[in-house]
Amino acid sequence: MEKVNDKELEFKNKVSGSKYLFMEENKYSFGTAYLRPGDEIKEHLHADEAELFYFITGAPVFGCDGRETRVSEGDAFRVKAGEKHLIKNDTNAVVHLNFIKLKQAAA
Repeated sequence: MEKVNDKELEFKNKVSGSKYLFMEENKYSFGTAYLRPGDEIKEHLHADEAELFYFITGAPVFGCDGRETRVSEGDAFRVKAGEKHLIKNDTNAVVHLNFIKLKQAAA
């Protein structure tokens, strides 16, 4: 068994953003993210990873392949490998979400 607590881990971008809780190379990564008001995860894609998102708190904009939607707490999204996606916190509240990246086998 392995245990971690996200409060004991550093943010990827120092004061907000992602924290990776568990990673297994070439298989998966699991993490959490906190986005302050005005923060965003710019549009990007993962050629060889699908990604799952679960929104715990907040109501940011989630975009995938040019389509944007307002998130509600409890929403979950699946992004396939190669799909461009983004998250914009254009609200006055902190957004908290969990994510899982799953490596996809080469076709």
